[in-house]
Amino acid sequence: FQYLVDTLARRGLVESPQTYFVNEPSPQYRLTPNGWELLEQVRQREHNSNQAFVAMWFDPKMTEAYRAGIKPALENTAFNPYRVDQDQYNEKIDDRIVAEIRLSSLLVADVTGHRQGVYFEAGLAMGLGIPVIWLCREDEISKAHFDTRQYNHITWSSPEELKQKLQNRIAATIPGRTIKTG
Repeated sequence: FQYLVDTLARRGLVESPQTYFVNEPSPQYRLTPNGWELLEQVRQREHNSNQAFVAMWFDPKMTEAYRAGIKPALENTAFNPYRVDQDQYNEKIDDRIVAEIRLSSLLVADVTGHRQGVYFEAGLAMGLGIPVIWLCREDEISKAHFDTRQYNHITWSSPEELKQKLQNRIAATIPGRTIKTG
């Protein structure tokens, strides 16, 4: 640990005050202006991927919402939709989920069915600074978790409505994304 702190100090990213208190168990470090600048750059990093991670309930009742709503809306805004259940892999599913979210520049979270994994995946994306677009079928929105109700959910009743609303939200939210026509 001390080696890492010393390396950060040599790079001018952290500093240790010159005076220590007698009862202080170890020196306290603080970020320098350069350290704060680097931290802000990391927080603001651009996600240049065209991948959009789709977090949703993988139930047959949701197949049409994905096929005719979410997937074409993403494709019409130049995103490549990624669903972990449609990929072949050999590692733990949680490792794959985290890796693919990190590779994405958008996460679409449909909370219909209120699966805990969807909330987890959306929270991870938010923590990584990846934009999240929240969706929920109209008849389920009253069950949305308290912590997400403050976000503007796209409510939908048909896949066609979902497609239209989602592609409009993407175009309005993600810089440089427009809706392909035809």
